[in-house]
Amino acid sequence: MKGKGLILTFAIALGILSIYYLSFTWYTNIIESKADRELVQRMDSLDSAAPDLSFVERESYQNTFKNSIISRLASDTLDLGVVRYDYNSAKEKEMALGLDLKGGMNVILQISVRDLIEDFSDHSASPALKDILDRTDEVQKSSNADYINDFFAQYDKYKAEKESNLLLASPDLFGNRKNAELISINSTDNEVKEILDKHITDKINTAFQVIRARIDQFGVTQPNVQKVGEAGSGRILVELPGVKDTDRVKNLLQSTAKLEFWEALRLDEQLSNYATNLSQRLMNPQDSAAQSNSLISKLIPSQTNATFFVQLKDTAEVNKAFSSKLGKELLPAGLKSVKFLWGNKTFRNRGGQETDFLPLYAIKGNARNMALLDGGAVTDASAETLTQTFGNDIMVSMQMNSNGGREWYEITKKYQNKPIAIVLDNLVYSAPNINEPISGGRSSISGDFTMAEAQDLASVLSAGSLPASAKIIQVDVVGPSLGKQSIQNGIFSFLIALVIVFAYMIFFYNQAGIISVIGLIVNILFLLGILVAFGATLTLPGIAGIVLTIGMAVDANVIVYERIKEEMAKGKSLRPSVDIAYTWKGALSAIIDANITTLITAIVLFYFGNGPIKGFAVTLIIGVFTTFFTSVLLCMYFIYRRLENGGNIKLGNKWSLNFLKDTNLDFFKFKKISYIISGTLVIISLISLFTRGLNLGIEFQNGREYKVRFNQPIQSNEIASDLAKVFIDEEGNSYQPNVVSIGAGTSNQVKITTKYKSNDDSQEVDQEIEEKIYEGLKSYFTDLNFDQFVNVGESKEGAYGLIEYRKVGPSIADDITYNSFYSLAIALSLVFLYLILSFKRWQFSVGAVLATMHDSLIVLGLFSLLHGFVPFSLEIDVAFIAAILTVIGYSLNDSVIVFDRIREFLKEFPSMSLKDLINKAINTTLTRTLNTSMTTLFVILVILILGGETIRSFMFALAVGVGVGTYSSVFVASYLFYDLMDKKNKK
Repeated sequence: MKGKGLILTFAIALGILSIYYLSFTWYTNIIESKADRELVQRMDSLDSAAPDLSFVERESYQNTFKNSIISRLASDTLDLGVVRYDYNSAKEKEMALGLDLKGGMNVILQISVRDLIEDFSDHSASPALKDILDRTDEVQKSSNADYINDFFAQYDKYKAEKESNLLLASPDLFGNRKNAELISINSTDNEVKEILDKHITDKINTAFQVIRARIDQFGVTQPNVQKVGEAGSGRILVELPGVKDTDRVKNLLQSTAKLEFWEALRLDEQLSNYATNLSQRLMNPQDSAAQSNSLISKLIPSQTNATFFVQLKDTAEVNKAFSSKLGKELLPAGLKSVKFLWGNKTFRNRGGQETDFLPLYAIKGNARNMALLDGGAVTDASAETLTQTFGNDIMVSMQMNSNGGREWYEITKKYQNKPIAIVLDNLVYSAPNINEPISGGRSSISGDFTMAEAQDLASVLSAGSLPASAKIIQVDVVGPSLGKQSIQNGIFSFLIALVIVFAYMIFFYNQAGIISVIGLIVNILFLLGILVAFGATLTLPGIAGIVLTIGMAVDANVIVYERIKEEMAKGKSLRPSVDIAYTWKGALSAIIDANITTLITAIVLFYFGNGPIKGFAVTLIIGVFTTFFTSVLLCMYFIYRRLENGGNIKLGNKWSLNFLKDTNLDFFKFKKISYIISGTLVIISLISLFTRGLNLGIEFQNGREYKVRFNQPIQSNEIASDLAKVFIDEEGNSYQPNVVSIGAGTSNQVKITTKYKSNDDSQEVDQEIEEKIYEGLKSYFTDLNFDQFVNVGESKEGAYGLIEYRKVGPSIADDITYNSFYSLAIALSLVFLYLILSFKRWQFSVGAVLATMHDSLIVLGLFSLLHGFVPFSLEIDVAFIAAILTVIGYSLNDSVIVFDRIREFLKEFPSMSLKDLINKAINTTLTRTLNTSMTTLFVILVILILGGETIRSFMFALAVGVGVGTYSSVFVASYLFYDLMDKKNKK
């Protein structure tokens, strides 16, 4: 055997590196296990000493205790001579766990490209620009192109429709004084398009840097911030493992941090008369009830620097009145430039009333109706406590640059003894009186902050403002308890699957099986080590990918061993049989073709997938390479090493050596019945797809999804009935959510999916829906308030409440749908091309692809037929697309193995009829087909049963796909290949 020294050297080096990278995770787990044990003891003592602590207080103590324990234990340094590190350095290099294993938050932010375009136009009032932008907004609802490309297309369309000579370089659009250095009056449309496109890309890069800076200051362990899609898409992915305070994160991410300083107008006669006049004009004089409930009755005059106070329940009506056409027309000449903005916080008990009030401010800018000063002048900010004041007031202190400091001095000099409103993201945080001019560029913001709120505000001001507004268009929130449960289920099912595969291989292949088991163990070591070395994130589908990799590794061993047995059956001794098996003409061609088709599928998955699916693809891609090295090269080394030392290799026992030996079944007897079975299944699948349809997940139709855990078994129909009573919009329309039990029979977990206000991505609607769910379900949670319900924590009794939350906006849903179908088409096309190049006959490619489409359609049909009848969700989501692509890879593998033998026999037996040749090929690969299918199905079924609800639907699709794929590789693909051949080649 050539190159055995190189194989061994590489294996030892890779093994040492893998152990090194995995040692970080081993060490941090030891420290954290010690901390958890000590934490339990401290919490038991706390519960005994203070049994009446609230949920929030207990969580606070628990976090404080754990941090102090970890800090103390982190000082212990691991010293293994060559390897030396402490807890903190090891934590940075440990295996990254996905949200489904660790809990946390996954967010996709959309930076508003419309805002960036309007800003580049210097907020032009051009009706043409507004029309083009409105058209672009409408097109974007169903478009997969970037906003800027659709904007250019709508601009060209607008010019053609209006027969307009409008140019992008005109002063009404982008040829303004602000862009004088970039755009001249002679600039062509193409030149301006390039300039604007670059401007958008640069601003999105700025937004990315700002978001990353904010996350770094938030202090999350192993955060992931990256741009997704094309450069101009404006989408930013943020993954925050382990984070619990999700509302705080949403505020931090979506805040543009647009800080401005405006003049605040105190309530005077002119403002009071305006409000009274508007109220009278809006009121029906014949309606006495309306008079008592008029606008003016909702505006409580303020004695502070706010203009009015309004009850929270009346803010929508007040907004509507002041922003109406009539409200703008009635403004006196001296107030035409006034804007009305709300304060940032509500307060209670004003005038002895038990209700929430919100301050309303009238603000005014400079001569151009712009802010007196913007936040671009702020260079640093910090949260501070004013210990000299009663109650330790908290504020945010700001430092401005030299230019800003000078402007601020002139502003405070001009507006001395007047209030200045400090506005952040169109909310007034405070409006202090300017007692004297402020020099040095130092200022502060007060506003009844908690320390966490002040720190977050300081963080966004220090990191800088976003160049445009940002909104969350997709979010996944996984509670820590669900993540912990997923880890336990995943690891347990993984170990059980390993034991089954190991036992089966040793039982069936004896000594050769032991070599396979060694190769499998090394394969897993390499795979995990490489994942950590490259900083890849391990997800629950990633664990499934590891187990699937094991199935592929077994497949490679089985192909080699069966080929050795075939050669020995021809009368050859063991060594020559091994030599032939490890050649291209032996087993290598089938193994390489099968692995390349899997690799193609995995690469497509990686490119088009996201989150956990991308984790699955990464695992599968690495697994293809580690599998080939360990199952082929390393196992080959062990076999040759034993043979060269005079040893023998047993390839089975008496029973297994004769298993399916010398079979000579005529598979063409089953051709007609196979076509009938396949045709019937395909027709039933199509009928079900067109009648029952599919249970589409929110990825494909947008909406919000919540998983709620109860402390008692519940019935999903009762939950649905309770929620239907509260999911009613302002117009009285009812939106009954879809409620599904998670688990068989009565379960203590449900999944709630709702389309209520699904086209509104705002955080306000997020909170509104959470409040409605709590309102509908609070009778089941007598010991939980709203905050406890939405912020589930760990406790000895378990975690109850909202344990997982997902949201997909309409734009991202369209993209996911498009990418899913596109990825399927790309995967099949690439595999088709590869098989043509490899097999040199188009009939092989068409037969394999048609058989694969047959398998995929049956899996889809089964999901359509059974959803609602099985005790787990058969939802079509991104994970299902991953499963379909995996089924495609597996089905192609099976077909390729048979086709590889047909190709070999076409050269070896040129005079044999094609029917007999195909029969012979299927018979000689039958043991391999069954063994590989059995071991893979064992693995999948174990995870299906024990792996937990999170991947049950995913594994069910794989189980069906493997079964149907095994059937189709023998009874469909081979028949299709035969029928596609011309009569001449069939003889």
